[in-house]
Amino acid sequence: MASLCFRTSVVFALVAAGLALWMTANHDYRALHAEVVLFVLGWGSFMAYGLYYRTIAVAAAGLAKLHYVVALVGVIVEAIGIIGTEWGNPFFDPFRIIGALIVAMGFVLFAIIVFATRETAAQR
Repeated sequence: MASLCFRTSVVFALVAAGLALWMTANHDYRALHAEVVLFVLGWGSFMAYGLYYRTIAVAAAGLAKLHYVVALVGVIVEAIGIIGTEWGNPFFDPFRIIGALIVAMGFVLFAIIVFATRETAAQR
């Protein structure tokens, strides 16, 4: 699970860096908020998840796979929604909102994993 999170983190960093280069080359910064989402929630969060799952190997079972999928879908949907609305298309407003809710669900799942794993580890 840790390696998958690390690889996902790297992919998000490359996409965000490419988006940043595109914005700079075109002097069009409407996708700036999406780039921040990709860097912070994509690169940063998935790197932190990977570090946690590498450190606490017990946590890499059960909810961890669900957490990965929920977090991944959330970041992608939110970034698409942000890009669409920043370019003036109101069709993408629901994507932005739904993506943010999915990201929040991912954080809640990660919190459950962290606190459940601490209790399990403390009992051993």
